[in-house]
Amino acid sequence: MEGEIKAELHCHSFYSKGEKIIVEGLNTPEEIIRHAKKIGLGCIAITDHNTTKGIERAKKEAKKQNIILIRGEEISTREGHLIALGIQEEIKPKISLEEALDNIHRQGGIGIAPHPFDLKGVGLEKLSKKCDAVEIFNALNIDRFANRRAEKFFDDRPHIAGSDAHWTEMMGYGLTIFKDCFNEDDCLKAIKRKKVRIEKKYIPIRIITEWSIKRINYSHHHIINYMNDNYSYPKRFIGKKMLELTKKSPGNIDYLFEFFAFLGFGFAIFFSFFINWVVGNIKDFGDLDVR
Repeated sequence: MEGEIKAELHCHSFYSKGEKIIVEGLNTPEEIIRHAKKIGLGCIAITDHNTTKGIERAKKEAKKQNIILIRGEEISTREGHLIALGIQEEIKPKISLEEALDNIHRQGGIGIAPHPFDLKGVGLEKLSKKCDAVEIFNALNIDRFANRRAEKFFDDRPHIAGSDAHWTEMMGYGLTIFKDCFNEDDCLKAIKRKKVRIEKKYIPIRIITEWSIKRINYSHHHIINYMNDNYSYPKRFIGKKMLELTKKSPGNIDYLFEFFAFLGFGFAIFFSFFINWVVGNIKDFGDLDVR
């Protein structure tokens, strides 16, 4: 529609790092901006885990591509993950949710609760109501009922969608649509005023599987060291043998990986249905306020 721009508000560059598998994001900030332009996005927030290093690198490319760049960070607070949008300086992890939100607001930004009910347990769950907005659709949440519960429980809150993209191929699935917004400040105000709409598509399992294999291969040496330090026999032996299989990709081994991916997908759906739809609905009934 005229005057609308599509925004990717949850995206990671190669500055995002993990623990067991150190490589999370696969692309440079510049590559992310160029891909955003290629797929028709007009706005993007780079929200790396606990760092804003990618923002400075992205600024020049965003200006060149005429894309609105929102300065972001996904912060690991003590209570769970929190996305900061519109901040000026990096915010350290492992602080309380309240401290993180105060810091964000002092910088003129807004705090968004990503994937609040995800199965990994890193979402803020009902504490998300303390935030300025909630990510009610996360395209990387293969446990579909986590998103449904978030949309139902936080229907009265300002909200966004996000792809949680860790590779350019994962971008553009969970989109937030702005109308008549021309800069970062306009976009932040639109979110707070509920003047956005969202577009929802899940990232295909094939793309998630390929991303997983790539990051495992890029992290091979780090994973071996982690296993040596933390796994006992026979878990260490089996883990290393399984790790060797990823080196045979791409190839026929990918059929095996896809089989395991769909098996895991089915289990996640079943488990999420029980946790977020059966148990979750019981917990949520009559408990719609966070005191």
